[in-house]
Amino acid sequence: MPRRFHNKSRFGCVVCKKRRVKCDERQPTCGGCAKIRTRCSYAAQPTATSSSTTPEQPRMSSPLVAEDRSTSQSQPSFDLLDLSLMHLYATDTCRHIFTGEPQGQVWQHHVPALAATNGVLMHSMLALTALHQARKDPSRRDAYQTRALHHHAVGLPRFQDMVASASPETAQVIVVYAILLGIWIYASPEITAERLSLDDIMSAIDVVRTSRLVFQLYRDGIVKTPIGVFLIPPYRKPLVNDVTSAQEALRKLHSHIEHTSDKKALSHLETLMDRYLAGIDHTRAAAGWMASVDEGYWARLREHQPHAVLIFAYNALLSYATDHECWWVMGWSERILVACSEVLSPVDKKTIGWDGHEELIRSCGNELANIVRHRSAATDWG
Repeated sequence: MPRRFHNKSRFGCVVCKKRRVKCDERQPTCGGCAKIRTRCSYAAQPTATSSSTTPEQPRMSSPLVAEDRSTSQSQPSFDLLDLSLMHLYATDTCRHIFTGEPQGQVWQHHVPALAATNGVLMHSMLALTALHQARKDPSRRDAYQTRALHHHAVGLPRFQDMVASASPETAQVIVVYAILLGIWIYASPEITAERLSLDDIMSAIDVVRTSRLVFQLYRDGIVKTPIGVFLIPPYRKPLVNDVTSAQEALRKLHSHIEHTSDKKALSHLETLMDRYLAGIDHTRAAAGWMASVDEGYWARLREHQPHAVLIFAYNALLSYATDHECWWVMGWSERILVACSEVLSPVDKKTIGWDGHEELIRSCGNELANIVRHRSAATDWG
Protein backbone atom coordinates (compact mmCIF):
# COMPACT_ATOMS: atom_id res chain seq x y z
CA MET A 1 0.00 0.00 0.00
CA PRO A 2 1.42 3.44 -0.91
CA ARG A 3 2.59 5.51 2.00
CA ARG A 4 0.00 7.98 3.21
CA PHE A 5 1.37 11.51 3.26
CA HIS A 6 0.24 14.21 5.70
CA ASN A 7 0.07 17.95 5.34
CA LYS A 8 3.11 19.52 6.97
CA SER A 9 2.20 20.96 10.36
CA ARG A 10 4.09 24.02 11.61
CA PHE A 11 1.67 25.36 14.19
CA GLY A 12 -0.49 22.40 15.12
CA CYS A 13 -3.32 22.66 17.61
CA VAL A 14 -2.80 22.05 21.31
CA VAL A 15 -4.65 18.72 21.28
CA CYS A 16 -2.66 17.24 18.38
CA LYS A 17 0.62 18.35 19.96
CA LYS A 18 -0.37 16.67 23.19
CA ARG A 19 -1.33 13.49 21.32
CA ARG A 20 1.89 13.74 19.27
CA VAL A 21 0.08 13.34 15.97
CA LYS A 22 0.15 15.35 12.74
CA CYS A 23 -2.21 18.33 12.67
CA ASP A 24 -3.64 19.58 9.37
CA GLU A 25 -4.23 23.04 10.95
CA ARG A 26 -7.74 23.17 9.51
CA GLN A 27 -10.01 25.90 10.90
CA PRO A 28 -12.10 26.09 13.03
CA THR A 29 -11.52 22.43 13.93
CA CYS A 30 -8.60 20.40 12.62
CA GLY A 31 -9.13 16.94 11.20
CA GLY A 32 -7.67 15.25 14.28
CA CYS A 33 -9.98 17.03 16.71
CA ALA A 34 -12.98 16.45 14.44
CA LYS A 35 -12.11 12.77 14.45
CA ILE A 36 -12.13 12.45 18.24
CA ARG A 37 -14.93 15.06 18.72
CA THR A 38 -13.02 17.36 21.03
CA ARG A 39 -12.47 21.10 21.33
CA CYS A 40 -9.77 22.37 18.98
CA SER A 41 -7.60 25.31 20.08
CA TYR A 42 -4.31 26.84 19.01
CA ALA A 43 -1.60 28.28 21.20
CA ALA A 44 -0.19 31.75 20.56
CA GLN A 45 2.62 31.81 18.00
CA PRO A 46 5.50 34.28 17.67
CA THR A 47 5.51 36.59 14.65
CA ALA A 48 7.54 35.62 11.61
CA THR A 49 9.69 38.75 11.92
CA SER A 50 12.33 38.01 14.52
CA SER A 51 13.08 41.72 15.08
CA SER A 52 9.56 42.40 16.29
CA THR A 53 8.98 42.39 20.01
CA THR A 54 5.20 42.40 19.80
CA PRO A 55 3.84 38.87 20.15
CA GLU A 56 1.24 37.68 17.69
CA GLN A 57 -2.29 37.34 18.98
CA PRO A 58 -3.43 33.78 19.80
CA ARG A 59 -4.42 31.80 16.75
CA MET A 60 -8.17 32.14 16.46
CA SER A 61 -10.86 30.11 14.80
CA SER A 62 -12.50 31.51 11.68
CA PRO A 63 -14.14 34.97 12.06
CA LEU A 64 -17.59 33.41 11.86
CA VAL A 65 -16.85 31.08 14.75
CA ALA A 66 -15.17 33.76 16.84
CA GLU A 67 -18.09 36.14 16.29
CA ASP A 68 -20.65 33.48 17.13
CA ARG A 69 -19.08 32.59 20.47
CA SER A 70 -18.85 36.23 21.49
CA THR A 71 -22.52 36.96 20.87
CA SER A 72 -25.40 35.87 23.03
CA GLN A 73 -26.94 32.45 22.52
CA SER A 74 -30.11 34.10 21.24
CA GLN A 75 -28.30 36.00 18.46
CA PRO A 76 -26.16 33.54 16.47
CA SER A 77 -25.51 34.18 12.77
CA PHE A 78 -27.26 31.90 10.30
CA ASP A 79 -27.61 32.14 6.52
CA LEU A 80 -29.90 30.86 3.78
CA LEU A 81 -28.38 27.38 3.82
CA ASP A 82 -29.12 27.20 7.53
CA LEU A 83 -32.73 28.21 6.90
CA SER A 84 -32.93 25.38 4.39
CA LEU A 85 -31.48 23.00 6.98
CA MET A 86 -34.06 24.11 9.54
CA HIS A 87 -36.79 23.22 7.05
CA LEU A 88 -35.17 19.87 6.25
CA TYR A 89 -34.90 19.04 9.93
CA ALA A 90 -38.60 19.66 10.54
CA THR A 91 -39.78 17.81 7.43
CA ASP A 92 -37.25 15.00 7.11
CA THR A 93 -34.36 14.49 9.55
CA CYS A 94 -36.49 14.58 12.71
CA ARG A 95 -38.39 11.55 11.37
CA HIS A 96 -35.21 9.51 11.09
CA ILE A 97 -33.68 10.02 14.53
CA PHE A 98 -35.75 7.76 16.78
CA THR A 99 -38.83 5.60 16.32
CA GLY A 100 -42.23 5.90 17.96
CA GLU A 101 -44.96 8.47 17.33
CA PRO A 102 -45.05 10.24 20.74
CA GLN A 103 -41.26 10.52 20.70
CA GLY A 104 -41.38 11.73 17.10
CA GLN A 105 -43.57 14.63 18.14
CA VAL A 106 -40.90 15.71 20.62
CA TRP A 107 -38.19 15.82 17.96
CA GLN A 108 -40.36 17.45 15.30
CA HIS A 109 -42.02 20.13 17.40
CA HIS A 110 -40.55 20.59 20.87
CA VAL A 111 -36.84 20.42 20.02
CA PRO A 112 -37.01 23.07 17.22
CA ALA A 113 -38.99 25.35 19.55
CA LEU A 114 -36.36 24.90 22.25
CA ALA A 115 -33.56 25.52 19.73
CA ALA A 116 -35.23 28.73 18.54
CA THR A 117 -34.27 30.34 21.85
CA ASN A 118 -30.93 28.61 22.33
CA GLY A 119 -28.10 28.99 19.83
CA VAL A 120 -26.11 26.05 21.24
CA LEU A 121 -28.96 23.64 20.57
CA MET A 122 -29.65 25.19 17.16
CA HIS A 123 -26.06 24.51 16.09
CA SER A 124 -26.42 20.88 17.16
CA MET A 125 -29.71 20.46 15.32
CA LEU A 126 -28.31 21.99 12.12
CA ALA A 127 -25.08 19.98 12.34
CA LEU A 128 -26.99 16.71 12.50
CA THR A 129 -29.37 17.75 9.73
CA ALA A 130 -26.49 18.69 7.43
CA LEU A 131 -24.85 15.34 8.15
CA HIS A 132 -28.07 13.49 7.35
CA GLN A 133 -28.57 15.40 4.10
CA ALA A 134 -24.95 14.80 3.07
CA ARG A 135 -25.75 11.10 3.04
CA LYS A 136 -28.97 11.57 1.10
CA ASP A 137 -27.88 14.12 -1.53
CA PRO A 138 -24.52 13.21 -3.13
CA SER A 139 -24.68 16.26 -5.40
CA ARG A 140 -24.38 18.57 -2.37
CA ARG A 141 -22.40 16.27 -0.15
CA ASP A 142 -19.35 18.53 0.22
CA ALA A 143 -21.39 21.62 1.05
CA TYR A 144 -23.46 19.77 3.62
CA GLN A 145 -20.44 18.12 5.23
CA THR A 146 -18.61 21.44 5.49
CA ARG A 147 -21.64 23.04 7.12
CA ALA A 148 -22.10 20.08 9.46
CA LEU A 149 -18.52 20.38 10.70
CA HIS A 150 -18.92 24.14 11.10
CA HIS A 151 -22.00 23.91 13.30
CA HIS A 152 -20.48 21.10 15.34
CA ALA A 153 -17.27 23.08 15.89
CA VAL A 154 -19.20 26.17 16.98
CA GLY A 155 -21.67 24.40 19.24
CA LEU A 156 -19.51 21.82 21.04
CA PRO A 157 -17.25 24.21 23.03
CA ARG A 158 -20.26 26.22 24.14
CA PHE A 159 -22.05 23.03 25.14
CA GLN A 160 -19.06 21.94 27.20
CA ASP A 161 -19.11 25.32 28.94
CA MET A 162 -22.81 24.84 29.63
CA VAL A 163 -22.22 21.41 31.15
CA ALA A 164 -19.50 22.83 33.39
CA SER A 165 -21.99 25.34 34.83
CA ALA A 166 -25.15 23.24 34.63
CA SER A 167 -28.28 24.38 36.44
CA PRO A 168 -31.95 23.33 36.57
CA GLU A 169 -32.65 26.01 33.93
CA THR A 170 -30.14 24.59 31.43
CA ALA A 171 -30.57 20.89 32.22
CA GLN A 172 -33.18 20.21 29.52
CA VAL A 173 -31.06 21.82 26.79
CA ILE A 174 -28.01 19.87 27.96
CA VAL A 175 -29.89 16.57 27.80
CA VAL A 176 -31.29 17.26 24.31
CA TYR A 177 -27.89 18.39 23.02
CA ALA A 178 -26.24 15.30 24.52
CA ILE A 179 -28.70 13.04 22.71
CA LEU A 180 -28.08 14.81 19.39
CA LEU A 181 -24.34 14.72 20.07
CA GLY A 182 -24.52 10.97 20.61
CA ILE A 183 -26.14 10.59 17.20
CA TRP A 184 -23.49 12.86 15.67
CA ILE A 185 -20.73 10.69 17.15
CA TYR A 186 -22.22 7.61 15.52
CA ALA A 187 -23.00 9.28 12.20
CA SER A 188 -19.93 11.42 11.58
CA PRO A 189 -16.92 9.09 11.08
CA GLU A 190 -17.35 9.06 7.32
CA ILE A 191 -16.73 12.83 7.24
CA THR A 192 -13.11 12.32 8.27
CA ALA A 193 -12.86 9.15 6.16
CA GLU A 194 -10.56 7.64 8.76
CA ARG A 195 -10.76 4.46 10.76
CA LEU A 196 -11.37 5.13 14.45
CA SER A 197 -9.18 3.53 17.08
CA LEU A 198 -10.64 2.27 20.34
CA ASP A 199 -9.23 5.35 22.09
CA ASP A 200 -10.86 7.61 19.48
CA ILE A 201 -14.22 5.97 20.10
CA MET A 202 -13.88 6.28 23.86
CA SER A 203 -12.83 9.94 23.67
CA ALA A 204 -15.93 10.72 21.64
CA ILE A 205 -18.28 8.83 23.95
CA ASP A 206 -16.74 10.49 27.03
CA VAL A 207 -18.52 13.76 26.18
CA VAL A 208 -21.90 12.02 26.23
CA ARG A 209 -21.06 10.10 29.40
CA THR A 210 -20.29 13.38 31.18
CA SER A 211 -23.63 14.81 30.06
CA ARG A 212 -25.47 11.86 31.59
CA LEU A 213 -24.38 13.10 35.00
CA VAL A 214 -26.40 16.26 34.41
CA PHE A 215 -29.48 14.20 33.61
CA GLN A 216 -29.03 12.10 36.74
CA LEU A 217 -28.67 15.25 38.83
CA TYR A 218 -31.76 16.99 37.44
CA ARG A 219 -33.81 13.94 36.46
CA ASP A 220 -36.91 14.83 38.50
CA GLY A 221 -37.29 18.16 36.72
CA ILE A 222 -36.41 16.88 33.24
CA VAL A 223 -38.99 14.08 33.21
CA LYS A 224 -41.72 16.72 33.66
CA THR A 225 -40.70 18.55 30.47
CA PRO A 226 -41.72 17.51 26.93
CA ILE A 227 -38.35 15.77 26.51
CA GLY A 228 -39.50 13.51 29.35
CA VAL A 229 -41.80 11.82 26.82
CA PHE A 230 -38.72 10.71 24.92
CA LEU A 231 -37.45 8.95 28.03
CA ILE A 232 -40.36 6.50 27.76
CA PRO A 233 -39.17 4.05 25.08
CA PRO A 234 -41.69 2.89 22.46
CA TYR A 235 -42.54 -0.77 22.12
CA ARG A 236 -43.12 -2.97 19.13
CA LYS A 237 -43.93 -6.63 18.69
CA PRO A 238 -41.10 -8.90 19.89
CA LEU A 239 -38.69 -9.89 17.14
CA VAL A 240 -38.46 -13.51 18.26
CA ASN A 241 -40.12 -15.84 20.74
CA ASP A 242 -37.12 -18.09 21.31
CA VAL A 243 -33.63 -17.38 22.62
CA THR A 244 -31.32 -16.26 19.82
CA SER A 245 -27.73 -17.37 19.30
CA ALA A 246 -26.64 -13.84 20.23
CA GLN A 247 -28.33 -14.08 23.62
CA GLU A 248 -26.84 -17.53 24.14
CA ALA A 249 -23.36 -16.27 23.23
CA LEU A 250 -23.59 -13.45 25.78
CA ARG A 251 -24.65 -15.86 28.50
CA LYS A 252 -21.80 -18.24 27.74
CA LEU A 253 -19.33 -15.35 27.76
CA HIS A 254 -19.84 -15.03 31.54
CA SER A 255 -17.72 -18.14 32.08
CA HIS A 256 -14.71 -16.27 30.62
CA ILE A 257 -15.15 -13.12 32.71
CA GLU A 258 -13.83 -12.74 36.25
CA HIS A 259 -13.49 -9.03 37.07
CA THR A 260 -16.54 -7.55 38.82
CA SER A 261 -16.73 -4.44 36.61
CA ASP A 262 -16.49 -6.57 33.47
CA LYS A 263 -19.28 -8.83 34.72
CA LYS A 264 -21.53 -5.82 35.38
CA ALA A 265 -20.85 -4.42 31.90
CA LEU A 266 -21.64 -7.78 30.32
CA SER A 267 -24.86 -8.12 32.33
CA HIS A 268 -25.89 -4.65 31.17
CA LEU A 269 -25.21 -5.65 27.57
CA GLU A 270 -27.37 -8.76 28.03
CA THR A 271 -30.18 -6.62 29.41
CA LEU A 272 -30.11 -4.27 26.42
CA MET A 273 -30.07 -7.22 24.01
CA ASP A 274 -33.06 -8.81 25.76
CA ARG A 275 -34.94 -5.50 25.67
CA TYR A 276 -34.18 -5.03 22.00
CA LEU A 277 -35.49 -8.46 21.08
CA ALA A 278 -38.52 -7.98 23.34
CA GLY A 279 -39.57 -4.87 21.43
CA ILE A 280 -37.84 -1.86 23.01
CA ASP A 281 -36.70 0.93 20.65
CA HIS A 282 -33.73 -0.56 18.80
CA THR A 283 -31.81 2.68 18.30
CA ARG A 284 -31.61 3.26 22.05
CA ALA A 285 -30.24 -0.22 22.59
CA ALA A 286 -27.56 0.22 19.94
CA ALA A 287 -26.43 3.60 21.23
CA GLY A 288 -27.02 3.26 24.95
CA TRP A 289 -24.54 0.69 26.21
CA MET A 290 -21.31 2.64 25.67
CA ALA A 291 -22.78 5.74 27.30
CA SER A 292 -24.14 3.95 30.35
CA VAL A 293 -21.62 1.31 31.49
CA ASP A 294 -20.05 2.12 34.85
CA GLU A 295 -16.77 3.93 35.35
CA GLY A 296 -14.97 0.85 36.68
CA TYR A 297 -15.41 -0.98 33.40
CA TRP A 298 -14.73 2.15 31.36
CA ALA A 299 -11.38 2.58 33.15
CA ARG A 300 -10.42 -1.02 32.39
CA LEU A 301 -11.36 -0.55 28.76
CA ARG A 302 -9.22 2.58 28.61
CA GLU A 303 -6.31 0.46 29.88
CA HIS A 304 -7.06 -2.03 27.07
CA GLN A 305 -7.58 -4.88 29.51
CA PRO A 306 -8.18 -7.89 27.20
CA HIS A 307 -11.46 -9.11 28.69
CA ALA A 308 -12.83 -5.57 28.86
CA VAL A 309 -11.98 -5.19 25.16
CA LEU A 310 -13.65 -8.54 24.44
CA ILE A 311 -16.90 -7.40 26.05
CA PHE A 312 -16.72 -4.18 24.05
CA ALA A 313 -16.42 -6.28 20.90
CA TYR A 314 -19.63 -8.14 21.77
CA ASN A 315 -21.33 -4.74 21.91
CA ALA A 316 -21.10 -4.88 18.11
CA LEU A 317 -24.05 -7.30 18.19
CA LEU A 318 -26.44 -4.42 18.90
CA SER A 319 -25.08 -2.52 15.91
CA TYR A 320 -25.42 -5.57 13.64
CA ALA A 321 -29.09 -5.71 14.55
CA THR A 322 -29.61 -2.04 13.80
CA ASP A 323 -27.23 -0.67 11.20
CA HIS A 324 -29.38 -1.45 8.15
CA GLU A 325 -32.43 0.17 9.77
CA CYS A 326 -30.86 3.29 11.23
CA TRP A 327 -28.75 5.63 9.08
CA TRP A 328 -26.61 6.90 11.94
CA VAL A 329 -25.63 3.42 13.20
CA MET A 330 -24.56 2.09 9.80
CA GLY A 331 -21.06 0.63 9.78
CA TRP A 332 -20.55 0.55 13.54
CA SER A 333 -20.52 -3.23 13.92
CA GLU A 334 -17.42 -3.47 11.74
CA ARG A 335 -15.92 -0.30 13.23
CA ILE A 336 -16.11 -1.76 16.74
CA LEU A 337 -14.61 -5.12 15.78
CA VAL A 338 -11.71 -3.54 13.89
CA ALA A 339 -10.91 -1.17 16.76
CA CYS A 340 -10.88 -4.05 19.25
CA SER A 341 -8.76 -6.29 17.04
CA GLU A 342 -6.16 -3.58 16.49
CA VAL A 343 -5.70 -2.83 20.18
CA LEU A 344 -5.14 -6.45 21.26
CA SER A 345 -1.62 -7.87 21.08
CA PRO A 346 -1.02 -11.31 19.51
CA VAL A 347 -0.47 -12.71 23.01
CA ASP A 348 -3.72 -11.19 24.29
CA LYS A 349 -5.63 -12.53 21.30
CA LYS A 350 -4.34 -16.03 21.94
CA THR A 351 -5.08 -15.81 25.67
CA ILE A 352 -8.74 -14.83 25.25
CA GLY A 353 -9.33 -16.83 22.05
CA TRP A 354 -10.04 -13.72 20.00
CA ASP A 355 -10.36 -15.41 16.60
CA GLY A 356 -13.13 -17.70 17.83
CA HIS A 357 -14.99 -14.86 19.52
CA GLU A 358 -14.71 -12.61 16.47
CA GLU A 359 -16.12 -15.34 14.24
CA LEU A 360 -18.97 -15.95 16.70
CA ILE A 361 -19.81 -12.24 16.93
CA ARG A 362 -19.99 -11.95 13.14
CA SER A 363 -22.13 -15.09 12.87
CA CYS A 364 -24.56 -14.05 15.60
CA GLY A 365 -24.61 -10.50 14.30
CA ASN A 366 -25.53 -11.59 10.80
CA GLU A 367 -28.30 -13.77 12.23
CA LEU A 368 -29.70 -10.79 14.13
CA ALA A 369 -29.50 -8.63 11.01
CA ASN A 370 -31.42 -11.26 9.03
CA ILE A 371 -34.11 -11.49 11.72
CA VAL A 372 -34.63 -7.74 11.59
CA ARG A 373 -34.38 -7.60 7.80
CA HIS A 374 -37.14 -10.16 7.34
CA ARG A 375 -39.39 -8.70 9.98
CA SER A 376 -42.80 -7.71 8.74
CA ALA A 377 -43.03 -4.14 7.49
CA ALA A 378 -46.23 -3.85 9.52
CA THR A 379 -44.40 -3.83 12.86
CA ASP A 380 -46.68 -2.39 15.52
CA TRP A 381 -45.09 0.58 17.26
CA GLY A 382 -46.62 2.09 20.38
